[in-house]
Amino acid sequence: MRIWASVLILVATALQPVAHAGEAAVVAEWQRHEIEFVYMGFTTRYSCDGLRDKMKLLLRTLGARPGFKVTAQACASPPSRVDAFPHVRMVFETVGMPQAGRRDAGEPTVAHWQPVTLSRHQPRELETGDCELVEQFRSRVLHAFATRRLEGDINCIPHQLSGSAFNLRFDVLEGMAAAGDASAQRR
Repeated sequence: MRIWASVLILVATALQPVAHAGEAAVVAEWQRHEIEFVYMGFTTRYSCDGLRDKMKLLLRTLGARPGFKVTAQACASPPSRVDAFPHVRMVFETVGMPQAGRRDAGEPTVAHWQPVTLSRHQPRELETGDCELVEQFRSRVLHAFATRRLEGDINCIPHQLSGSAFNLRFDVLEGMAAAGDASAQRR
C-alpha cells in the first residue's frame, strides 16, 4: 500500500500543471460507505425503483466510484408502484483525504476538486418536485463526500411545487478516472 501511495504522489506532482480549476491534484483515498435511506416527503412520492434511480443519479453526479450499488428495500409490490416511504440501501465509495494513523486506509487515488450544482435541470433529470429529496440527500448522504464551499439554499414548500426551489453549489473531491474507467464518460 505504501508503494502505491508513493507512486500516486509522483503522479499527482506530474499532473499539477494540468489540474482542474488551476488547483493542484491531490493524493486521496477511496472510502467505503453504507447508508440506509428512507424517503419521507409531502409533495412528491416515489416508487422504490424511482427513488433508486434518483439516488443513482445523485451519487454519479457527485463522483461516487463506478460500481456502486443502490437497492430497493422493503418496498410495496411491485417496486414500480408508488410507496409512502420508499427505502433504498446504498453501498458506494467516495474520495476522501488520507488520515494519519488510520489502520483501515482505503485504496489511494489522485483527486481534484470538481464544481457541482444541484438545481432544477442540473443534472438534467432533477425537477422542482425533487426538492424534498435533495434536501434529505443533503442532510443524510452528502456528509459521505469530501466537499467545500457549500452555497445556496433549499426551500421546499410541503404539498405544492409552486414556490419550492433548490440550488446548491459546492466543490466535491473527485477521483481522477483511470484509463478506460466508466466514470470518465459520466459527465
